[in-house]
Amino acid sequence: MYYLYEHGDTPVGVSTVDEVDDLVDRVCGESPPAAPILMDVHLSGDPYAQGLDIGIAVDHGVIRYSGRAWPRGVVSAGEGAVDGEPRSYFYMGHQREFPPNSEVSIDVVRQAVKEFMESDGARPTCVHWQDAP
Repeated sequence: MYYLYEHGDTPVGVSTVDEVDDLVDRVCGESPPAAPILMDVHLSGDPYAQGLDIGIAVDHGVIRYSGRAWPRGVVSAGEGAVDGEPRSYFYMGHQREFPPNSEVSIDVVRQAVKEFMESDGARPTCVHWQDAP
């Protein structure tokens, strides 16, 4: 997983679902409310295969999945309104925008990462998806 500049050569690795919870807790604590952190999540061995972008705020976040079957990607669909201002998350200081209704609970974010790991990179089924803009 990558989310800070120093991860460029040495990504953060997790190998168990308990480690996912620990990492999400740590990033929640590090993520500034005005500029929530976006993480790039890939299975080890192939950073160009399917992956997740996981945005983490205090009690919610966003998820984007892309892979061979979804080259343009899909994003999480939450309960919010589809119109309004996009939601901004920051990957290594760079702003990325998500649809206004893309935020989901932090519990869904955690489950999506775990399911992604346990399914060898399949698109998580615990998330309601919408086409990426």
